[in-house]
Amino acid sequence: MKKFLIILGIILIFGLGWLLKKDWREDDFKLGIITPDRVALLSISPGRGMINLLTVNPEVELWLPGGMGWYPSNRIKKIFDNDKNIDSIDKMFYYNFGFVPEKIAFLTGVDQWREWRLMKYLGVVNWFRYVIEQDNWLYKTETISQSLDLEKEILDETLPRDFADNELQGGEIKISVVNATEKNGLGAFVADRLNWMGFNVVEVGSEAIKLECEIMVKTTTNALTKKYTDLLAKMFNCSQVSNATLLPDEAILYLGQNYAQMLNYNSYVRTF
Repeated sequence: MKKFLIILGIILIFGLGWLLKKDWREDDFKLGIITPDRVALLSISPGRGMINLLTVNPEVELWLPGGMGWYPSNRIKKIFDNDKNIDSIDKMFYYNFGFVPEKIAFLTGVDQWREWRLMKYLGVVNWFRYVIEQDNWLYKTETISQSLDLEKEILDETLPRDFADNELQGGEIKISVVNATEKNGLGAFVADRLNWMGFNVVEVGSEAIKLECEIMVKTTTNALTKKYTDLLAKMFNCSQVSNATLLPDEAILYLGQNYAQMLNYNSYVRTF
C-alpha cells in the first residue's frame, strides 16, 4: 500500500507539472492599473524574462479620446470609477501610450499589483509561474513626471523596447500610414502609437480625403500580419481591403474622416 501511494504521488506530481507547463504562456501579459492618485502600465513578459512598470505621476495630464479632453492622472479613477467603461479606458491607454491592456485593475496603490490579487488577472497557473520565476526576471520601472510632450523622447525609447508586443518587437510588420483627412498631424499621431505598439512604420503621408478608414493588406498575408491588422481594424473601426502588390508582411492604414470624428482629434491638439 505504501509503495502504491508513493507511485501515485509521483504520478500526480508529474501530471500536475505537465498541466502547469501546458498552460504557461510565453506571450506578454499587459495590465492597465488605475489608482485614486495615478495611472500605471504593467507588462509581464515570460518570453523575454522581463517585468516592466511605467507610472504616471498625479499631475501629468492624459488625453481621453472621443471628445473628453485632457485630465490629470489623479482624476482618471474618478472618471472611470467602475468597469462599465472598459472600452474607453482601453482607448485612454492606447492613445496615450500605444499600450493595449489585456485587463484593467482598479487598485488603491500601484504596488498592489505585486500582491496575491495578481492571481485574479493572471490566472492561477500563470500566477504560480510568476511567483516561482519572478526572481530570475529583470524588473524595470519608469516614471513619467512631466507632460507627455516633454517626455516624448523617453516614451519613444521606452515604450517600443519594454511595452511593445513581444511578437511585434522584431519589426516584422511594415506599415504605412496615410492621413486621408483634413486634420493636420493625425498621421504622425497615429504613427507614433503604432511604433510604440511594436509596428515598423516605414512611411507617413497624406492623400485626398476619404470618408472611411481602411487597412490594405495582401490577400495571402502571413499569420502575424493578419493577427495584428485584424486587431487594428477592430480598434480603429476600419474595413480591410486587399492589395495584391503588397508583400505578406506589409500593410497600409488609411485614416478617414469618420475615424478623425470618432477620435475627436481636435480635443487632442486643444483646438475647437
